[in-house]
Amino acid sequence: MTRITRRTLLCGLSLSAGIGALSAASLKRSRSTSDAGAAGEHEFDPRVDGFGFDNYATPPVPPEPTEFVSRRDLREELTARLETPLGTRATAAVQAGSGPRLRTIVDDVYANANRLFGTRGYCYGMVAAAQWYCEEPPAVPLERDSASEIDHVNEPLEDDAAAPVRDDIERFHRQQFLDAESWLRRWALLDPDWIDYETQERELRAAIDAFGSAGITISGEDVLSGHYVLLYDYGVNDADVVFDVYDPNDAADRYVSDEPPVIGIETDGHEPLLESYAGTYDRFLFNPADRAISARGRVDR
Repeated sequence: MTRITRRTLLCGLSLSAGIGALSAASLKRSRSTSDAGAAGEHEFDPRVDGFGFDNYATPPVPPEPTEFVSRRDLREELTARLETPLGTRATAAVQAGSGPRLRTIVDDVYANANRLFGTRGYCYGMVAAAQWYCEEPPAVPLERDSASEIDHVNEPLEDDAAAPVRDDIERFHRQQFLDAESWLRRWALLDPDWIDYETQERELRAAIDAFGSAGITISGEDVLSGHYVLLYDYGVNDADVVFDVYDPNDAADRYVSDEPPVIGIETDGHEPLLESYAGTYDRFLFNPADRAISARGRVDR
């Protein structure tokens, strides 16, 4: 069945009963200021708004978590968050834990932040920065018009020069590791049965309609080997909802010649469809708190 995306419909493509299957070319995305959707001019286009370089890894000197937050502050934040339901089935399991369990969670957050910061790439930071540059074009550094015009993370590649793009990416990236709400909501990734994909579909579509894109974590059983990508469009039919993906592991020029990766959710059973990522990942999670984390990173520049 042909998939017609939300953006295609918003751009005014008229379908009649006499029209047959649409070609892939007729559904190809294009940046348009005539979009009547709430996201308006902030519609994310990976050909334009994706970075001109691939994901990268390992900073010269990985920072210690203690540079950002103390163990006591993290424990207090976790305790406060647990007093309010977070809207996930995992919350009850965490709330049921005693003091020792909370200490274990705090220890795990620190250990994972120290081990994972930058060593497996900066997918989260790249997505957050690309999303920011798309939504607020004046934020794009180096007098560039879009992220796709930035070909290297360390531009301007001059001795002793600042690297503002790298600074933005790594600032966003490290925030997610030590934000208590981010970790608590991602707890649901430990067991796919904790993820309500009917709610996920509703929240993702609302976020894309409102802001033009939405970041998600995709994962397998080893949640520490997960990945972060950006959904920016979707199509709905009788069988499923399918979302188009900007994956920071691929530079913007990849999206000029190739169709984007996709993931989806079954309409009836509300099961995840990993599509392009099948065999590597088997679950995904949209965390609305990521936008608040990103907002703090924007202010902190």
